[in-house]
Amino acid sequence: MNWQNHPLIRLIIPFTLGMIGANLFISHMDMKVLFILCCVVLAFSFFFIKTSQLKKDSRFGLVAITLFFLVGMTLYTGKYRHIENGLPNDTTSVQGTLVELPKEKTHSWALKLEQENGVHILLYIGNQPKDLSLGDTISAQVLHMNATNHCEDDSFKTYNSYLFHHGICATAYAPHDRWKVKHRLTSPSILLAAKEQQEDLHHIYDEHGISDEAGSIIEAMTLGRKTTLSSDTRQAYADAGLSHILALSGFHVGIIVLMMQAFFLKSFLPFRWQWVSQLLIIATLWCYALLTGMSPSLVRANIMFTILLLCQFLNREAISINSCAFAFFLMLCLNPFYLHDIGFQLSFLAVGGIALYAQRITQLYCHTHNPILRFLWSLILITSLCALLTAPLVAHHFGRIPLLSLVSNIILIPFVYLLMWTSILWWLFLWCEPINNMLTEVLNWTANSMNAIVEHLSSLPFATIQWQPGVLMTIFCYAVVLVITYFISRKTPAKFSV
Repeated sequence: MNWQNHPLIRLIIPFTLGMIGANLFISHMDMKVLFILCCVVLAFSFFFIKTSQLKKDSRFGLVAITLFFLVGMTLYTGKYRHIENGLPNDTTSVQGTLVELPKEKTHSWALKLEQENGVHILLYIGNQPKDLSLGDTISAQVLHMNATNHCEDDSFKTYNSYLFHHGICATAYAPHDRWKVKHRLTSPSILLAAKEQQEDLHHIYDEHGISDEAGSIIEAMTLGRKTTLSSDTRQAYADAGLSHILALSGFHVGIIVLMMQAFFLKSFLPFRWQWVSQLLIIATLWCYALLTGMSPSLVRANIMFTILLLCQFLNREAISINSCAFAFFLMLCLNPFYLHDIGFQLSFLAVGGIALYAQRITQLYCHTHNPILRFLWSLILITSLCALLTAPLVAHHFGRIPLLSLVSNIILIPFVYLLMWTSILWWLFLWCEPINNMLTEVLNWTANSMNAIVEHLSSLPFATIQWQPGVLMTIFCYAVVLVITYFISRKTPAKFSV
């Protein structure tokens, strides 16, 4: 790879290392000092721009790397301090806006509240709440409140860290008679309106016969709603190496783009009017991302597809490595805590690996005029690469490696295509009961078949192996994978013909 053609990669490496460094030494980070250092280094960079030839002056490169390292540190520290300082001054009372529907826990109900400062608090109440709507204001007198960035009990440390990195500064508990609600009188915000719309779509699914476990799969793959998925189903998909199917990502967005291109008549429009079709597709993608919760993997996919669609219209080459790097940089600028999101890590690891090695992988394709064989061969190669690149990280987070990932992906891909396309037709023919009922049967059969296949594959004794490497071992594994992949990819492979 020619690094000169991908300058952003050389900058996001120190940018990311700065965030990692800030996370490791967060107790020593001072926003004022970091801001002053950024200003000083930025001044040096302007000095070199005016006084030197940038391509020949390595000092400017060093200054740029230092600046991005400090910017990464500053953004991460700022995000951390914002959430840390979001803890209420009065730790005996809580007030905030309900931003998620109540979730049932073992002995309580959890309410996610957004305070005026934008930081969230997770309030546990002792009784089942009734007639609550998103946007309602909840006030409570709490018995105790615990900050999520401080945990004396190691058994809750991982969970508290998860909550903090998702913008929740504290957890609190209020008895059943110590909280009250003030119902929303004004229109909800865009995000809350999107969440309400998602719940309305869930009820439409339910009213038309799409429910139970099959309905949970359909909703997860079309609406991004996974609240009704059982833990056994999640575990089965994870053991079979298919968790990515339940998480909206580039695969799902690609299907939507193909459908939108047909729906907006892109192939039939004159070139001078194709920009209308491209803009409509981009707008549809972001509305869909908003409706489904703006998950990191879906935001990454939307950014990259937006770049791709714009480059297609401008008749320019869309370099996937650059678009992947830009999406990575943009998302971390918007929310540095994406760095801790497992979906974010796996998404960029898989897509980044494909972007880096796709050109060399294409040399391994069998040369055949049969489109089915070509698709199957490319699917095997890409799936194998993704499984190899994500295996150490999956093992680090979940303590296991799914050995049947390649086989299960090849088997399930046709079902995923069938479910996605059928669900689109289901919504288009919602007004026509006979056709809609037929499509409901197809959707339920597809989802139930997927569940049966996944359950069988995950139950095999050799489906997974238990292994949980530490941080250093995970880094070492990726170093070995990169070195081996690099030397193998440099060799000219034999060409197959069918």
